[in-house]
Amino acid sequence: MNSLMIGLGILALSACDRSGEDLLPTSDVVLPQVIEIGDIQVISKDDLANMSSGNAHEWCEGDDTSGRRCFYGQVSQPDLGVRGGATFTFDGTGTNVCLIVDPESVFWSQSIKVQGRNENFAYPDVQMDDGDIDLFAGLSSYYTGSPGVELGNFSGFYTDSLGTQVEIEYGECTQLGSSLSGITNAHSGRATVEFCDINTAEREGVQYTVVLETFSVPLDDGGLSFGAVAVEGRCSQINNPNGINECTIMMESLDAGSGNVRACSDTLEAAFCEAQLGNDPNMLPEDREVLLQNFCCAHPDMCGHNPPEDVCVNFSRTDFCAQYPGYCCGD
Repeated sequence: MNSLMIGLGILALSACDRSGEDLLPTSDVVLPQVIEIGDIQVISKDDLANMSSGNAHEWCEGDDTSGRRCFYGQVSQPDLGVRGGATFTFDGTGTNVCLIVDPESVFWSQSIKVQGRNENFAYPDVQMDDGDIDLFAGLSSYYTGSPGVELGNFSGFYTDSLGTQVEIEYGECTQLGSSLSGITNAHSGRATVEFCDINTAEREGVQYTVVLETFSVPLDDGGLSFGAVAVEGRCSQINNPNGINECTIMMESLDAGSGNVRACSDTLEAAFCEAQLGNDPNMLPEDREVLLQNFCCAHPDMCGHNPPEDVCVNFSRTDFCAQYPGYCCGD
């Protein structure tokens, strides 16, 4: 009996050997938990294409006459009990406005089928660099938060004739980002673009507040990067060129130290988007079918170091980089 008790005690001690601290995001760089972006102008669908170009960050800043066109930024893991994230405002246009936010970086589900496996997703995505941010919006007059200090919501209360307090939801942002999975009014999830429509009919010039609430912070650097934009028209009317998707806002992954685009993250996005959408006329179809897999074999730091044994067996980084240098980082 004594030996059994000793054995159980040793088992209990060994079971508690792991603290789980590695699952908590930490950062060596001080980042804000809550930020106020300020006003963002509502841009046209044609201008949205500039967010996918090489000067997207500079273009977003706008100028003295036009103001900020869009925003790239970072927030940290909020303290316990604090709702972290960012807020910005825009003026109603009298028509529909599509709000879009894309948290870093990209995410895909691994294809593990024995037969008919999707080779582009045979290499598993590393989740350490992915974050999640949720989108809410409504009239600024109903917003309960303090910009730059704490996030609020769009809930109001009234007392009915029986003395019961009733909550009213004034939020006008019906989630469409989850339409990728066929579910309406639910958030999209890790590293996936979210978008919703706001109808500003008869409210031209009236101010709206957009809330980007931190849900999950990447574990690799403790900073959640994101890009956000407001576009005139319904989200369903935006074809850029394949509707709103992960490739609508590019280069949203930022280095926590400098705020610059994280090295090779833009190339990862480019490989992911080409594998998904196939826009490059110079890419051979058979190469596109394994482009993301080959990118990951060439850059395991971006995708993880533990792919299935058969994925990179016949892969040559030298040949891949020589044939498609635009999808190869470094030397």
